[in-house]
Amino acid sequence: MTMNLLPLALIGVIGSGIGIGLIGMGALQAIGRNPSASGDINTKMLVAFAFAEVPGLLAFASIFIIK
Repeated sequence: MTMNLLPLALIGVIGSGIGIGLIGMGALQAIGRNPSASGDINTKMLVAFAFAEVPGLLAFASIFIIK
């Protein structure tokens, strides 16, 4: 039973990683365009990281809960 649901949990972890990478890329591009706004961009980037990480953590935890 556990092995059947493992790929679904891994999709959540992979999706979270891709989302965090896209957030970081967008933040770096924004800082490159307007370096004076880097403090505000960094703050919003970290909040977005936290929101993008939650589904990945839940998917990772579900691997152990299913077991």
